[in-house]
Amino acid sequence: MAPTLKASEAGLKQIQQARKEKGWTIDYEEWLLAASHLMAPDREWRLGGPYADGCSESTWKRFLRGEKVGARAFKAFCKVLGCDWRGVVEREDVLGLQMDPGLAGVPDVTVGCDRLSELTTLNQWVLQDNCRLIAILGMGGMGKTTLAVHLANQLKEQFDRVIWRSLHQAPSITDQLDKLLSLWHSGAQIPATVDGKISQFIEDLQLQRCLIVFDGLEALMTANELAGRYGEGYQEYAKLFRQIGSTNHRSCAVVTGTEKSREIAVLEGKTSPVRCLHMAGLSTKAAKEILRDRGLVEEPAWDELIQRYRGNPLALCIVSATIAEIFNNRASDFLRYNTIFLGGITEILDQQFERLSDVEVKLLLQLAISGEPLDMDGLRERLVSAAFSTSELMAALESLAWRSLIEKTAPTPQSLSPYNR
Repeated sequence: MAPTLKASEAGLKQIQQARKEKGWTIDYEEWLLAASHLMAPDREWRLGGPYADGCSESTWKRFLRGEKVGARAFKAFCKVLGCDWRGVVEREDVLGLQMDPGLAGVPDVTVGCDRLSELTTLNQWVLQDNCRLIAILGMGGMGKTTLAVHLANQLKEQFDRVIWRSLHQAPSITDQLDKLLSLWHSGAQIPATVDGKISQFIEDLQLQRCLIVFDGLEALMTANELAGRYGEGYQEYAKLFRQIGSTNHRSCAVVTGTEKSREIAVLEGKTSPVRCLHMAGLSTKAAKEILRDRGLVEEPAWDELIQRYRGNPLALCIVSATIAEIFNNRASDFLRYNTIFLGGITEILDQQFERLSDVEVKLLLQLAISGEPLDMDGLRERLVSAAFSTSELMAALESLAWRSLIEKTAPTPQSLSPYNR
């Protein structure tokens, strides 16, 4: 069953006014002829029919009564009338924000303080550059989910549908596609094969302008291997995202995660319709707003605290609560113990650490032990006994970068340091 649309009450009034201004009677077949030319411009159409599939006198009259008709016919009829179908259609609000309980409560602060530049960039990518696939990447606690929520709420009036899909419970590709397709094809037969489901889904994205958020890509990725590979049973997600990124359509899918997948890495580029936004820590100014809001005192000591936690908003919220509870809001008293307290964020970081391969663990260990950035030669010297080849070392460094666990440091581009020691 093809997607259907119908006019809103206000849209129906626009339709009636536009029809009267045209001066054509309801039964005049010029409506059907003009719509057919729009729906299938490569064919010759004549008054008296037959007309394009989905375009008939009964369809036209249902459209005028505000009843559901096929999406292609709906858009063609609107164009014939000289109406923008987006201002006529009855919108469906299918934005279901399934926030992770563990992350709720942090994001409103972080986005309000210091994520305006990221939101500006994402808005440009979606609305001006017409990106089809965007990945929001960063280590645990950076506020990726919250940024995606704010983006969806900002842009929902620009799309016919806004859809939120959580990947945290690792749904199968079949289950995921069936639920997505049911939004367009409720009660209708859905293709049986994964390839058929993906093809139908892409067709739906071409017919309607949709913003879809897939939150938590890392749940689908394999553990104890280099980043970017899907786990057993989830490999066909690569095909889904590859099709979304490489097929021409006017929709946009936003994926959040702690690691980049290989098909996104291959497709992304500065002028490509596939882009990646890497979320770093908060600026010092924004991070201080969090500490001030939590009631901490001794502002001169805050810079060291922010640097120690690399501006991670969730970590700062957690440690500031501990400082308030145990150290009477005094950051200097906490810093005297020269420790990194992670509290509730430990579980998030442990999950990310447990996904690492053996070579990645060894690399991170050496970077942490050194206490300062290392270049390739420095890492090779420290890992002589491990007998890793240069290609293995480079692949592992790329993987750690895809996981947002290392960062480059100036002025030497090759110098690397752990993102959160």
